Amino acid sequence: MYANFEKLPEEKKQAILCVCIEEFSETGFEKTSTDRITSRAGISKGILFHYFKNKKNLFLYIVDYCRQQIGDQIMKEIKEVKTEDFFKRVKEVILIKQRVQIEYYKETQLVTNAVLQPPAGMEDEMKALLQKNVDYYSEEYLNKLLDKDLLQEHASPEKVVNLTMMALEQITQKYVQEYQANTISLAEIQKKAGSEIDEYMKLIKYGCIQSDT
Repeated sequence: MYANFEKLPEEKKQAILCVCIEEFSETGFEKTSTDRITSRAGISKGILFHYFKNKKNLFLYIVDYCRQQIGDQIMKEIKEVKTEDFFKRVKEVILIKQRVQIEYYKETQLVTNAVLQPPAGMEDEMKALLQKNVDYYSEEYLNKLLDKDLLQEHASPEKVVNLTMMALEQITQKYVQEYQANTISLAEIQKKAGSEIDEYMKLIKYGCIQSDT
């Protein structure tokens, strides 16, 4: 669908991508001007629409590109994690994701905003992009490590994975925002987040209600 753009020299392609990422991440889909994009990228609007047909296609391409860029880096680092323990592995995954999201902050901001507040008419496309990530992370690196025999009867591996990731995602977002606001260093994040993740892991693993027995 975007063969003409993909055929561009890598340097020129990256120049256009960088401008689009900056513009869409800062002003969102509705307020981003294609005139400003083409002016900054040094191309005509006709050429831009030759590559992408319209602004919607451009936005969807950029969001998916950012999703893949972030996801590829996360998966590259996850593959280096050796532990087979589910909870230890989840902790490593969260810390890796946190580091990558800070490194690719504009890309993360763009994807997050697009998924949480999708432009009108793009709700289905954003849900599909989100599901790609959910399926990739949980099935490939988490579900298979959770021993079903260790769970109570009412707890399925899928629900435990989802609960764990949802809880720890809040920690990731909190520290990413603090880092962006320059209120905490990357070294401090790794130390504090690791300790906080351990506390949540204990709650999920052992529960928080004392037994009557």
